[in-house]
Formats: sequence, structure tokens, C-alpha cells
Amino acid sequence: MAHAHKSKKKVSKAMGEILKAPKKVKKVVKHASKHWNDLEDFRKSVVASGVDLNVEEEYEFFKSDPENFKKTNTYKKL
Repeated sequence: MAHAHKSKKKVSKAMGEILKAPKKVKKVVKHASKHWNDLEDFRKSVVASGVDLNVEEEYEFFKSDPENFKKTNTYKKL
């Protein structure tokens, strides 16, 4: 009986890891969506968020100083 119980623990642990995997993927996808490669990607994010701002100026600020841009409310809303 002890052997059967031990194998159930291994299966449960493995299943737990499998169930955690999709959550990790979702976090990565959400984080990656805020890395814009060009003005059009940035514009699409702005339109989708519904934020009213000057897309060209904000994109230039993002390109010139990404670290400070990430601290702004604009970044958090996108």
C-alpha cells in the first residue's frame, strides 16, 4: 500500500506543475504585449485601450527613454 500512495503523490505533484504552466505563459504574453516594435503597434495599443493621447509624441518618449516611460500612468493604462 505504501508504494501506491507514493506514486499518487508523484502524479499529483506532476499534475500541479502542468496546471501551473498555462498561468506562466499568460503572464509572459501580457508582459510582451507592451514592447512595441514600431509606431503602428503602439498606435494599435493606444486605440485598443481607449486612452486619448498624442500617439507620435508618446511613442517618441517611449523610444527615447523606455525606463521612465514605464513609470508613467500612460504605460500602465496601455
